[in-house]
Amino acid sequence: MPTTNPFFSTTTGYTGEQGLIDDLVIEQIAIYGVDLMYMPRNNVNLDRLLHESTKDVFELAMSIPMYVRSFDGYDNSIEMLSKFGVRSSDEITLQMSRSQWKTYYAPYMKSYNNAISGQGTMAPNDPLKGYTAERPKEGDLIYFPFDGGIFEIKYVMFDQPFFQLGKGYVYELQCEKFEYSGEDFSTGITEIDTTELKAEFYSLAFQFETGGSGTFDFQEKVTIYDLSIFGETLDEFRLYNDAGYLHGVPTVGAKVLEWDEPKMNLKVSDLTDLDPNQRNKLTDNPSINKFDSVLVIGNTTGASWKSVKATEVEKAFDDSNIIQTEFDSIHVVDVQDMDPFGFL
Repeated sequence: MPTTNPFFSTTTGYTGEQGLIDDLVIEQIAIYGVDLMYMPRNNVNLDRLLHESTKDVFELAMSIPMYVRSFDGYDNSIEMLSKFGVRSSDEITLQMSRSQWKTYYAPYMKSYNNAISGQGTMAPNDPLKGYTAERPKEGDLIYFPFDGGIFEIKYVMFDQPFFQLGKGYVYELQCEKFEYSGEDFSTGITEIDTTELKAEFYSLAFQFETGGSGTFDFQEKVTIYDLSIFGETLDEFRLYNDAGYLHGVPTVGAKVLEWDEPKMNLKVSDLTDLDPNQRNKLTDNPSINKFDSVLVIGNTTGASWKSVKATEVEKAFDDSNIIQTEFDSIHVVDVQDMDPFGFL
């Protein structure tokens, strides 16, 4: 039966030739590539049916040499103005050596994943639990140092280039600009761990009164206690849940974004419970915020301060507070309009 020439085959190849191409690929990445930080995603409370987690944590950053294939700029580089602010849709394509991943990074990722899942060091990773060390994983992040951007891996291609001499030599990572949505960063690298400060995410600013003690640390978790107006004793929060019903919450947790001790101002995010400002049109002060009078205590430092005012930190292109203030200034209350049909 006729076959292709085994001495010039482009599908079978020889180990020596495959090794030569692999060495050339590694050398080209070392010369023309850049060192990027790879951050595996740790899924907390993973739902094995839907394969989604309620919380994601990034606590490891590994330096990996990669070649930036989209060298002439970001792909699909446009900024869109949405109702949530400015959204960047930058994309980037990266290539890394398969053999380097298998030799240097896969063994460490295997032991790291097993340590998180509580398995033995040499136990195989379980993909159904969200762990794999065989290759880079969709959902993991790449830190791009040139502009301080963080990109999320959307897809890992295995066939680019297409099986030279019957083998693949690189992983091609198709990445998109990462959008922060409440993840925890504790990699030890300041440029990465301050992602929460850069994100346009819901946060509260507390203005404290004098007499507090201690200093809050960045990213420290704090506990917020409600103070009743009668004697400032600790009380239970009465907050609205998503269904619109009041429910009791003993305390509210949050994370420190910024602490300005001279001005006694604290910004927090990632609150466990929220309560939007309630409007009361029959009073001179139309804004009621249940976080105005609270006691904030740092879980690590023990810092303790009482607030006199809590305001939502404004986000870019968000003029809702300005519109509400203008409406309050011109709004005229007519008691008859409140009950036009005479019902009690």
